Amino acid sequence: MFDPYSRHAARMRKQRRHALALRLCQVFSRASKQVKTTVSPFKVGDYLAGDDPFNGSKEGVVVVIKGPSIGLRTVVPTGGTLVYYDYRQLRRPW
Repeated sequence: MFDPYSRHAARMRKQRRHALALRLCQVFSRASKQVKTTVSPFKVGDYLAGDDPFNGSKEGVVVVIKGPSIGLRTVVPTGGTLVYYDYRQLRRPW
């Protein structure tokens, strides 16, 4: 007859709990990585126009993409400064 309190049954329950905890850790880790990384519709080298109340309206080429922030290398008027915009504030100028 099966004894639910035997050492073997206790060991099996412990292994199942450990496997479940490991799987949940993997699922939550993958979910947190997906939340932190946003997919930008733009690529490095695209020519974009950004409109922001703090940075103003500027056009430039995408140089850096870090999460939701996109760095534009502007040409006019300061000559080559890097301005960061949220990807939702950018559009194609045409």
